[in-house]
Amino acid sequence: MKKAAAYGVHLFTALGAGLGLWALILTYNGYYQETVWVLAIAAIIDSVDGGLARLTQTKEHAPAIDGALMDNIVDFITWTIAPLLWIFATMEIPVWVLLICAVASVFGFSNTKAKTEDHFFFGFPSYWNIVVFYIFLLNLPTIFASAILLMFAFVTFVPVKFVYPSRTKFLRPITLILGSIFTLQLIAMLYYFDHSPPLLIYSSFIFPFYYFGLSFYVNLKTVETSH
Repeated sequence: MKKAAAYGVHLFTALGAGLGLWALILTYNGYYQETVWVLAIAAIIDSVDGGLARLTQTKEHAPAIDGALMDNIVDFITWTIAPLLWIFATMEIPVWVLLICAVASVFGFSNTKAKTEDHFFFGFPSYWNIVVFYIFLLNLPTIFASAILLMFAFVTFVPVKFVYPSRTKFLRPITLILGSIFTLQLIAMLYYFDHSPPLLIYSSFIFPFYYFGLSFYVNLKTVETSH
């Protein structure tokens, strides 16, 4: 029973790969809003499969499958390749910019220190879905949008900690509450899509500002402690 549950979790994670391919096909066929919904479902799977893996002890009961490697492969498709293709199709961002983002993400996902022992991400954790969705909603000029994408690609290599929302212990209750509100706002923006009310869009920046502010504080605190 435990073995079946553990392999069931691996199958659950693997579903993300199918969703990633579906998202690519939808983008190719011009179903841009539907693409975002599919990627949102993939993100939901990604947000819970880690907890399920720990609960079912997949490393012990399903050791033949490397869950962490599977998760990275799926995430690279759903958090990097699919959203980068989507923003190219919807806003025609220069190909070379997207290539740099993709290459940077490969280094991010293959970095053995990408997730620290104290549950932080090391370097930008390839939240391309969220980045490109905001670029689209704000209808940013191509040059500005490209600069933002390149900035995040660069930060992938910067040795700074980013909060792991569900696992970083520092201020986790507040992070989870604000993250839940942010999730509801994202769902609303997915529904309204390119007709999202400006108030909804700009109010949703509360969590990203909190997230980056908290990450900056944690890094500052780490530097002070080391001295």
